[in-house]
Amino acid sequence: MNLKIYRLDQTVLSIENNAAQFLNGLTSNTVDRPHNAFLDVHGKIIATFDQLKIAADQYLIVLQSSFVDALLKHIERFVKLSKVVVKREDYKVYFDLNGKQAANAGEFCIPQKAGQIVLSKTDIKSTVSNEEFILFRLQNNIPVHGQDYQNEMLLNVSEQDYVSFTKGCFLGQELVSKVHNRSKPSWKLIVKYEDDSSQPERQSMTSKIIDPNTQRVFGFAFVKND
Repeated sequence: MNLKIYRLDQTVLSIENNAAQFLNGLTSNTVDRPHNAFLDVHGKIIATFDQLKIAADQYLIVLQSSFVDALLKHIERFVKLSKVVVKREDYKVYFDLNGKQAANAGEFCIPQKAGQIVLSKTDIKSTVSNEEFILFRLQNNIPVHGQDYQNEMLLNVSEQDYVSFTKGCFLGQELVSKVHNRSKPSWKLIVKYEDDSSQPERQSMTSKIIDPNTQRVFGFAFVKND
């Protein structure tokens, strides 16, 4: 079997002790979906993450390592009030591009738009280069927090992947719902060819690489949502 594995710079946090209620009150999506986000009161992203329920009252959340400290600071007072237990786990995080890696004992898989994320406490050999993974992400519209977007308003990044409009209140919900129901996001993050882009879009374009099918440069860009 030709496995395509890429090691991610991500950290796994465990949330226990009334975890579902804690997540439901603070995050933008339902806890049964693979993707979720912590927002500030203005609907801007603190951290997007993948999530998985692994026990009756335990969830794992997986986020870019560079945003862990900011997230822990963001939820600190809510953790104290709710008495949930949040701790770092020693899982290594991999992206399985073709979704063929089977989960062994003690491992977990989280489905993605294409492929899956694999959480393991053992080393799995990476078989995919940085350039190959960027190409895969562009081909499957998988932007990365910290690389392709920062503290954007959530709906500028995605109107479907990270939010539920029926789950009820969450931090930042008022503005997110107002934009969704009364207007539309000002910007949207898309995959676009550089030679079809404006000068500002070219300057801010991220994850740029040559498309082997067209020999044209493409990447992620925020465009006006006209």
